[in-house]
Amino acid sequence: MSGWLKVQREPSGKKVYLPEFVKVSVIKEGTRTHFIILEGEYKGETVSLKSENAAKCLVSASRGSGAKLIAKAKGRERLYSKPKDETLNQLIGTLNFNGQTAMVTLDSDVMFHDPRLGRLSKPVHSKPLPKGIYKILTPQHAHDAESTEFYVTEPGGNPDLKYHTVWFAIEYAPTENTNFVHVGNLSEGCVTVYDLTKWNDVYRYLISNRSDKEGKYVGTVTIE
Repeated sequence: MSGWLKVQREPSGKKVYLPEFVKVSVIKEGTRTHFIILEGEYKGETVSLKSENAAKCLVSASRGSGAKLIAKAKGRERLYSKPKDETLNQLIGTLNFNGQTAMVTLDSDVMFHDPRLGRLSKPVHSKPLPKGIYKILTPQHAHDAESTEFYVTEPGGNPDLKYHTVWFAIEYAPTENTNFVHVGNLSEGCVTVYDLTKWNDVYRYLISNRSDKEGKYVGTVTIE
């Protein structure tokens, strides 16, 4: 499972991907089922699926009224990630979500090029998000699988890990929404779920919620 549904835009035939729990309205059935997307990047567009796939993927489901994550920083620690084969100075924290907890990293003390400063910018140190409450956006595009696939396939990874290409952007204007809730061992100010066994649960909780009528947000994350 990837967390993305490939559909065909009509009448162009171009393929696009939708995240789970997006509202749609079926308008025509036959060998292909046509439906209108009611929210998100492709809102108002008509797309289609083979009807045998539509019967499996277009279902009635209820959504929660907004996920609530709380990430509490605990302190820095040098940790070795076996699937990534690297040791980083991590700002470790505990993520509370849906009655569960998971270990996260809020900053990995790495150097990176800030995309907002242009291609020739000098490397800068990553830093965690300031304490506060932030809205979490509904995902729109799959993240590059090469950034996370090894957490499934490499020794020390989790072969049951799914949905690793789904990253949830955190709304924060100073970084142009480039902080995310995602799985992995590296955080450049993201809320990165370090515990690979907990990501599937974090994903399912987030994706099954929407906190606004337009479906733009899945909920909030509080950084403490």
